[in-house]
Amino acid sequence: MDHPATYTNLRTEATFLDWPSGRYRTACRFQVERSATRGERVACTTQHSVTKQWNAPKKTTYGLLARIADGEDGGTYILTLCEYGGIVVMQSDCQLQAEWIPTSDPRHATLVAAMQRGK
Repeated sequence: MDHPATYTNLRTEATFLDWPSGRYRTACRFQVERSATRGERVACTTQHSVTKQWNAPKKTTYGLLARIADGEDGGTYILTLCEYGGIVVMQSDCQLQAEWIPTSDPRHATLVAAMQRGK
């Protein structure tokens, strides 16, 4: 990416009915889980394309705050405010980090404020 990405529509839940899953399309839901001692993380669960049963969730690591966001490229991203102050941006597969937003980034304060509003 040649320029800093923009993330909008920060939320604690999201459901998609036409999510890519291998060669199929299926339902997918993202939910923020809260722990009194650990903070927040996001769980992503897909529906089996044949049986329609919900698969085991994939979960991110805990952070101070976690939100689901839309990227300017049309993708879905997971934003986690870590204990060191920066924001980790994960791709929707819950496995690959897309970006790190340090406290010195001009987008940081706006994103943290949006994450706190979604509590």
